[in-house]
Amino acid sequence: MELDSVTVLLAVLKSAIELDLLELIKRIGDGVSVSLAKLAAQLPVTNPEAHIMVDRILRVPTSYNIINCSIENLPDGGVERWYSLAAVCKFLTKNEDGASLTSLLLLQQDRVFKETW
Repeated sequence: MELDSVTVLLAVLKSAIELDLLELIKRIGDGVSVSLAKLAAQLPVTNPEAHIMVDRILRVPTSYNIINCSIENLPDGGVERWYSLAAVCKFLTKNEDGASLTSLLLLQQDRVFKETW
């Protein structure tokens, strides 16, 4: 089942990288969990429903243990998700030299690259 859906994971990771979500979590959280509201507020968008879309994007890599998610119960009966980077994200975020493997992932998801195969 996981191998069948790996293309979905790669497409979602591409979206997360293009939105700079992993770098935002790293910058804001610095090793701790970041609330979804705080993360969505950092995005340069005007859509009031952005936090819902970010949540949907982050749920997929969470199911593959690329991102960690903890849930906090709110007094009104709702829940709030808090995200943090898993250990594998050290390869998907920039290191002290500014390098990461995201360029390779973006290349593999490029339309021209895919069509040549």
